[in-house]
Amino acid sequence: MANRELLSTSYSSKKHDVFLSFRGEDTRIGFTSHLYDALNHKSIKTYIDYLLNRGEDVWPTLAEAIEDSHVSIVVFSENYASSKWCLEELVKILECRRKVVHGQVVIPVFYKTDPSHIRNQSGSYEKAFAKHERDLGNSESDDSKQKVLNWKAALTEAANISGWDSKTHKDESDLIENVVNDVLQKLQLRYPNELEGIVGSENFSGVVETLMTSIQILGIWGMGGMGKTTIAKVLFAKFFAQYDHVCFANAKEYSLSKLLSELLKEEISPSNVVGSTFHMRRLRSKKVFIILDNVDSLDQFEYLCRDFGDQSNDSRLIITTRDRQLLSERVHRIYEVKQWEDLESLELFSLEAFKQSLPQKGYEDLSQRAVAYAGGIPLALKVLGSNLRSKGTDFWESTFRKLDKFPKEEIQKVLKVSYDGLDPLEKKIFLDIAFFFKGEKKDHVIRILNACGLEASSGIEVLEDKALITISNGNRIQMHDLLKKMGSDIMRKECGINPATHTRLSGSEALEVIKENKGTSSIEGITLDLSQNNDLHLRSDTFTKMKALRILKFYIPLGQSCSNAYLNLPMLLEPFSSELRYFEWIGYPFETLPQAFCAKLLVEIRMPHSNVKRLWQGMQVKMYT
Repeated sequence: MANRELLSTSYSSKKHDVFLSFRGEDTRIGFTSHLYDALNHKSIKTYIDYLLNRGEDVWPTLAEAIEDSHVSIVVFSENYASSKWCLEELVKILECRRKVVHGQVVIPVFYKTDPSHIRNQSGSYEKAFAKHERDLGNSESDDSKQKVLNWKAALTEAANISGWDSKTHKDESDLIENVVNDVLQKLQLRYPNELEGIVGSENFSGVVETLMTSIQILGIWGMGGMGKTTIAKVLFAKFFAQYDHVCFANAKEYSLSKLLSELLKEEISPSNVVGSTFHMRRLRSKKVFIILDNVDSLDQFEYLCRDFGDQSNDSRLIITTRDRQLLSERVHRIYEVKQWEDLESLELFSLEAFKQSLPQKGYEDLSQRAVAYAGGIPLALKVLGSNLRSKGTDFWESTFRKLDKFPKEEIQKVLKVSYDGLDPLEKKIFLDIAFFFKGEKKDHVIRILNACGLEASSGIEVLEDKALITISNGNRIQMHDLLKKMGSDIMRKECGINPATHTRLSGSEALEVIKENKGTSSIEGITLDLSQNNDLHLRSDTFTKMKALRILKFYIPLGQSCSNAYLNLPMLLEPFSSELRYFEWIGYPFETLPQAFCAKLLVEIRMPHSNVKRLWQGMQVKMYT
């Protein structure tokens, strides 16, 4: 497990999250002190030079602090280069960046100084080096000359790393917020929670790392739940610190404009992505590392794939997908992720079930049964192991008897074991998240579901404990696609094949009910992607029939245009359900809400790009917008 050990030890052994390099006379009182406070406020352990103890030999202490940090923030100010200490720090920081064993992430901040002056040692940086060369003029030693060359090379290298420019921000607080969020993201990417206890890495990591050395655009392909994202995260965590511009993008959450904005650290509007050739040309002299994860359509990324071949030979693009056809003629090589072998599967299952690499005594045969049932699918192994953790053998036997009643069932049946262990309120929370709230902020979801009487504060914690959801560093609720699809499968099996009898509707089933006006009092929630339904017919009483409707979500994904959505509408809509708690309708076409619209129980309304001029007459209480 050499690769796994490398990841865990390189991360956990470091003392500091961040090392701050700055010119004290320029920024200590002001920007750097405010940045330091903001980092500490987010519980980011940050080393700053005034933490030095009196009497310490300064340079060995600084060098050790740099090596013991995951991230270095270099605040380039006008007089940064006038400090030999700063230049020595920078050389050491970049040395740690190049070594995989350190894998240090470097984030430059260009504070009231031009990056080109740093890159080319012009302006105040030219004057600083003129003084350094005069000071060293009395010494003709090769060491002194080499020191100056090293400083200049370090400045050029650092200025080529994607960073933050104060000139592009409205104020310093905005700049500091972006830097802090960047650090949080980089720390999560450096060692994401999903890599804890990872097994099998010696199989896939070594093979894919070998491919990366010679393949510029690589596709990772396989069925859902096979660990494609884990492979990508292992590679990214291990190597991204060595690249100048990086982005790990979940393709379902990222648009091309958002991806380019993250790479370039500047706002790229959706209207400018057609010119992505120009934007990528700006990066041709840089080392770029991009991972597009979980891709199910490459339409919006066609420009990126087409242009990436013109990037430097050291740049890399990795695409993970379930659809091999998407990779055809777009990548240089496809790596297929296959089922895990029994020994690897047993280790992963044991880590989840027993917190050790082998089964506990007395559970050996039961563990082998679990491994056989999961069929080498990593996600199934993790969920089943989590469900059986700390349970007695009778519980295990009962679980397997339950599973044995459904021979040849798909992997979702394994995942459903955790769902079956939930109480009724927890099941409702799971289904609401699966249909409506995947990727939403945890606090936002809790507020809405609590308003529905579901006690979501404790329920969401139970779902997280049972590995049915995860909470990201951004405090967003995430759910694997297989689990989300399981929610739809549960709905069909519990409510029958007629969509009108379902409590929750999405996709084609929601479209069928709306277009054919089949709404019933069974329906509690409905969600529809308007950008995928260009000819949607509504009748005046479409929603009036849905008397139990709690959640209505007509949305448009990030990066899609509201103009794609065309609705065939009546002259007016009759009142919605009085049970409504959440109302989202992107591009709502009417000037007012339906007459007698009841907002008494509403927790939130989302209506961007709408034609609404007035929500209602009179005062509404308990209302959040």
